Amino acid sequence: MNVEEQKRQSSNGKLKNFRKRIFHPFISRCVTNKKDEQQTSLLHEQNKKAETPVRNEDFQVTGFVIDSQNYLYHYWLAIISLAVAYNILLIPARYSFKQLDKNLRIVWISLDYSFDIIYLIDIFVQSRTGYFSHGLFVRNHYVLSRNYFTSRQFYSRDLLSIIPTDFLYLIPYFRFISIIRCNRFLRINRLFEFQDLTESRTRFPNAFRIWCLICLTLTLIHWNSCAYLLICQYLGFGTDRWVLPATAKNETVAMLYTYCFYWSTLLLSTIGDVPLPVKRIEYIFVLFDFMIGILIFATIIGSLGTMISSQNQSRQQVCEKMDEIKRYMKFRSVNRKLEQKVIKWLDYLYTNRQVLNEEMVLNSDLSVELRKDLAIKVHLESLKQVTLFHDCEPNLLIELVTKLKPIFFGPGDYVCQKGDIGKEMYIIKRGQLAVVSDDGKITFVVLKEGSVFGEISILNIPGSKNGNRRTANVKSLGYSDLYTLTKEDLWLVLDNYPESLSKLIEKGKSILRKDNLLDEMLTDSKRHVEQEQLLSIQNRIKKLVDTEKALNDRKTIFFNTYVDSIRQFKKELSKIEYQYGVRQPNVYVSKNVPQSAMPFFLNQWKANTTAKLLKFSSMQSMDMDD
Repeated sequence: MNVEEQKRQSSNGKLKNFRKRIFHPFISRCVTNKKDEQQTSLLHEQNKKAETPVRNEDFQVTGFVIDSQNYLYHYWLAIISLAVAYNILLIPARYSFKQLDKNLRIVWISLDYSFDIIYLIDIFVQSRTGYFSHGLFVRNHYVLSRNYFTSRQFYSRDLLSIIPTDFLYLIPYFRFISIIRCNRFLRINRLFEFQDLTESRTRFPNAFRIWCLICLTLTLIHWNSCAYLLICQYLGFGTDRWVLPATAKNETVAMLYTYCFYWSTLLLSTIGDVPLPVKRIEYIFVLFDFMIGILIFATIIGSLGTMISSQNQSRQQVCEKMDEIKRYMKFRSVNRKLEQKVIKWLDYLYTNRQVLNEEMVLNSDLSVELRKDLAIKVHLESLKQVTLFHDCEPNLLIELVTKLKPIFFGPGDYVCQKGDIGKEMYIIKRGQLAVVSDDGKITFVVLKEGSVFGEISILNIPGSKNGNRRTANVKSLGYSDLYTLTKEDLWLVLDNYPESLSKLIEKGKSILRKDNLLDEMLTDSKRHVEQEQLLSIQNRIKKLVDTEKALNDRKTIFFNTYVDSIRQFKKELSKIEYQYGVRQPNVYVSKNVPQSAMPFFLNQWKANTTAKLLKFSSMQSMDMDD
């Protein structure tokens, strides 16, 4: 048995080797060809997807071009959407309700051709609608027209939608049959474009979405009503219990449409309170309506759920935060009074502000310029109310506007207290604040919306008797919304506006001088110290670097002078010794002799001298006066 198995294995191995020699080159060639075809197809797709190169002539203004972001384009979309809605609703109704088409035929024909003209104008508008390419707006109408008239959309939708199928009216069988104009439905993409653009621009997107959902549902019911009437006409009125009774022939168009609309509403809403079908076509139609009704019902429920959840998202976030804070206060055994105060505060944030984090909104996916424009629109009027900033440069105010931050206080909260260090100024946007006594029982003055306080303390005005300390107690009477400008942000901006800085200092001094809070008898040294404190961190670092550089230069000059004086002193001393014979001349070392040729004692002397000089220069007690 083992010998037979070995023979079988050897024969199978020979057969496999034969197959490899014969079929492997062919298979590998086919696989490589397929891989090459796939790679080439991918390259072609990438080349198709790649943007065309930038051409300057594409962005030159050569004629009338419409900006798709302009309101004029939005208004035109509303007009073309009206024409599309007319065709979608009236063409099936006129085909189903013959009496309706017959009684107002002149009106329908005039409206048909009027809206056909709007369709033609829309082709011209689309051929002149600009778009962005490489981040720039294409304004060359020749380029726009060429791209539009060679696009697939023009041939598959726009051109087919304006084919004059009305010429079929000349055939007696198709005389004034409105359904031959159903090619006008192909322009429905303009209706969807108008819906998307309106939804992005309206201030009530959820209400607009509900309105669009209602319109879509009514349109489907309208179409189903027309289809039900056509089936009843095909089967014959009164032939069974499912179709309309025979007396429906004598009813008016309004009554007939009302019954068909009612029947379709019951069926599509899956209520099912309609007569049972009898014939096969009736069963098919009812089953189809039930399927459509289920889809409509699911779509409505899902859309409404999404809208409600998105509308209550902010409220849900507040509830989650409130639950988390409640659990924390329960864990820490916080008293009930403080807990109620926290809950009221969170309720105020939701009911009166609707935005929990204004900085997050302003710092969202907006460009720098848009954020600046939005901040200017919201905060500039509040900043102009500050007396110190009345005559400042507009650019300074714009930069300061972007530094304002919202802050909120509840009833009885102290905004600042007497003796605190002033680190920010406040602008009241909403609410009222009171300047009270130390015990908080006596109210001296009430600050209302638009009032500003704390601006003097952040200027670090030299000579202020109060320094940077708060001079009053300010308490919130209710819920107050304020904007703050910190000292760091103010000085960071003022570094680039030295003239405005000096003006602000002088205005602050005049205000303090009126209140007798400015010390005019300051010495120059003290004034100099306070002026030094006004410098920002960047300026202080720069001044320290300049001082270090000057000290290094002076140290180098002093060291060179000292070495030259020692060398000159040694020369003079050697001359005196030679003159009086105290020392005999041995070897004279010139100044130009290389260092390698110097005697050992001279090198040793220079090394010791250099070490002593370095030690002397590193001493902190060395006085370097100018």
